[in-house]
Amino acid sequence: MTEKKLHFVESKTQKDIFDTYNFNMEIFTGSTDFGWSLEDIKSEIKDGWKLYSVKIQEEIVAAAFLKEDGGVLYTKNTPIKIDFQGNGFSHQIKDYYEELAKTKKMKRIINYCPADSFRMISLNERHGYKKTGNKFGENNFLEEWEKKISK
Repeated sequence: MTEKKLHFVESKTQKDIFDTYNFNMEIFTGSTDFGWSLEDIKSEIKDGWKLYSVKIQEEIVAAAFLKEDGGVLYTKNTPIKIDFQGNGFSHQIKDYYEELAKTKKMKRIINYCPADSFRMISLNERHGYKKTGNKFGENNFLEEWEKKISK
């Protein structure tokens, strides 16, 4: 794993949202698992999700949506920018979710993952997430995964 550390920056202003949206639009072309337009992002925010830029220094390498509700941390994120894949950053994102949930004394984490993303499915399994059986989105393409947080 790399020694570079990711940091999460909430996108609070319209400029922040645009910068996060624009970080690497090409990776989402033709993607059926994640609506990646400004309208889609604003709709997610309106539905209570918080958008975060996931950065290495000042470069955005992924985006994450987080929502807290009833002792549950709901999560979903984009893939890592291609130039940064293979450095353990996806593991750092999962670690961040778990630390945040523990800090806020949440009971579980729910993660939404594309049904055909072998990398994200493997990552969920390695981090102790279990499929709930719930599916969402067009053609039930997003699967829900759950991790119970121990104290």
